[in-house]
Amino acid sequence: MINPSDFCVANKIINGKQCTIVWHVDDLKVSHVDPALATTIRNLLDGKYGQEIAGGKRAPLTITQGTVHDYLGMTLDYSEEGAVKIDMCDYI
Repeated sequence: MINPSDFCVANKIINGKQCTIVWHVDDLKVSHVDPALATTIRNLLDGKYGQEIAGGKRAPLTITQGTVHDYLGMTLDYSEEGAVKIDMCDYI
């Protein structure tokens, strides 16, 4: 379901847990408690939206996994259970 307050956010309950997909221009973030499910969703999105480049070669989505990510100028740190730390100090 698309978030009515932000049309670049979609949420869905999958296997009893929330899955969130956030996108902005060429950045995409997929979150779910089950990393295998998040990988499946990313692979589906890559299959549909991975880029075709000149000469017929395909450029797949760049995928990173883990607890710390750079996204839209922010460092998102999920290493502490039940919390997220957001840092933008590198851009000040």
